[in-house]
Amino acid sequence: MSDTHYDPRPDERTPPRSGWRWKTIDIVALLILLVVFWPLGLAFLVWKIWNDKKPVPTDLEDLLRTAGGRLDAQVQRWSGDFDSWRTTDRTSGLGARTGNAAFDAYVERREAEIAAQRRSLEEEIAEFRRYAAEARGDADLYERFKSRRNSDADQPPPRA
Repeated sequence: MSDTHYDPRPDERTPPRSGWRWKTIDIVALLILLVVFWPLGLAFLVWKIWNDKKPVPTDLEDLLRTAGGRLDAQVQRWSGDFDSWRTTDRTSGLGARTGNAAFDAYVERREAEIAAQRRSLEEEIAEFRRYAAEARGDADLYERFKSRRNSDADQPPPRA
């Protein structure tokens, strides 16, 4: 017997293993894509084989993380664009006046009504949060709150 010792654990001196670079997520994704829509599964298989031949392959997890980051950045950019279209002075963009005075007046009335409804809902939410802070742990808390609020609204205001 020789004195050479086989160590199955890789260390810093061994180059990265070439060949099989499939992870469990790759196999699961391939199977799901093949079952759901086979052309996607085939495209994934071709991409994976091509990717494994590259010197530094991209894992599916890294690919999805990068794509997710790019998608998130694009959505943020789009939402910023939409926010800039809606201006408060109604002089440009989607909120611009149409030239039809009756329609513009209607839009302004509706916006005022919606703003009033929003304020009302925000007040109701704040009132409920105060009520919830007082009566923590009750199961039918919201129902009692609504019944108490409705009974208070039904009563006329006290005279001075």
